[in-house]
Amino acid sequence: MIRGIGSRPYIDLDSHLDVESFKKLHPEICKGFALAREYAKEGTWMKPEFDWNDASHIINWKPIYKAFEEFEKLPDNDPIKIEGMKLYPSNFKNFKERNTFLTYLKMTMGAHDPYIYYFLWEDATNMSDRGVYERLPTEEQKFFPGVVNWINNLKNNNIIDTIGRVLFFVSNSSSKPFEHRDIDYSTQSNKDGYSNHKTEFIHIRPLIKRGFYIWDPQQQKKCYINSHASFFNDQDWHGGEFSMEHEYGLRIDCKFTDEFRKKIGIDHLEHY
Repeated sequence: MIRGIGSRPYIDLDSHLDVESFKKLHPEICKGFALAREYAKEGTWMKPEFDWNDASHIINWKPIYKAFEEFEKLPDNDPIKIEGMKLYPSNFKNFKERNTFLTYLKMTMGAHDPYIYYFLWEDATNMSDRGVYERLPTEEQKFFPGVVNWINNLKNNNIIDTIGRVLFFVSNSSSKPFEHRDIDYSTQSNKDGYSNHKTEFIHIRPLIKRGFYIWDPQQQKKCYINSHASFFNDQDWHGGEFSMEHEYGLRIDCKFTDEFRKKIGIDHLEHY
């Protein structure tokens, strides 16, 4: 099923936001990706908490978390283990150390990941508070001044109350973003992976060549999000199509204002 937001699979936000101004930031954003590459976070290395059997397809490549598990099981006298431990992060929150180690895993264990990430506001400590509390700006913000200004204007225009975690998902060319669900078991999700939550965010893409969709496992159907900006239930399956081009999306975890909730018709909902 698609739980959605209320009775809708997703909410089109294009008419509520200054999407045209965001699209004009594309050259700045691409320049920022190039200049801030040393800050980028490599790959999805943590094991997901959902059942892959409900996805629309079975991935035909090895995720980084699988390579990490295989690496951990290597005997201590294995040459790959010996050299790899010299690169093993002292702290997995140190992204430079982690990136170096993940590059090694990709090369030695045959792993792949279609994503790299650029954080503009710091990551959250857990899934349930990604947009509840104000986050601190990151070093790489300085490479995206127009984007930062655009996001701050969301507060000035009474669209959001707080700016939480903010990050770019950059989907590499010649790849297919993997389908996934953002399940937070700390909120005591039911066995189907859904929980009553108030996670709010804005997902925005200046380019929409690569199909982005929500997957319904029961109906075996994809619901494509054809707008540039949207809000959807991230506990639903979502993913993207294969593309030969780089593409990216920006996720702004936040807390909507009461006025904005009313504008988009969700002010009557106690949870999503």
